[in-house]
Amino acid sequence: MSKARPLDPKVLRRCAGALRTLSHPERLRIVEELEKAPLSVAELTARLRRPQATVSQHLMRLRAHGLLAAERKGRTARYRVAHAGCLTILGCIRSHFSN
Repeated sequence: MSKARPLDPKVLRRCAGALRTLSHPERLRIVEELEKAPLSVAELTARLRRPQATVSQHLMRLRAHGLLAAERKGRTARYRVAHAGCLTILGCIRSHFSN
């Protein structure tokens, strides 16, 4: 068995921040929806049945940590998963907690 090098403290802080951001149930639901296809705020609002302001706040936090990206077309922004690690974490959650 090889010994892994300890992670840089800056990497650990960034990772902990991203995990804290993903630890919210509604944010995980957003990632689940965006796993299927890019969506606008209006589409996410309808699918999640949550107020637009709430969905926008969650999107802002996910984007701030680099977990989501937005692509603008005219006045509409479509959000997508920007970091494959989100999908890996979602997969771990499904395999460990979806019994």
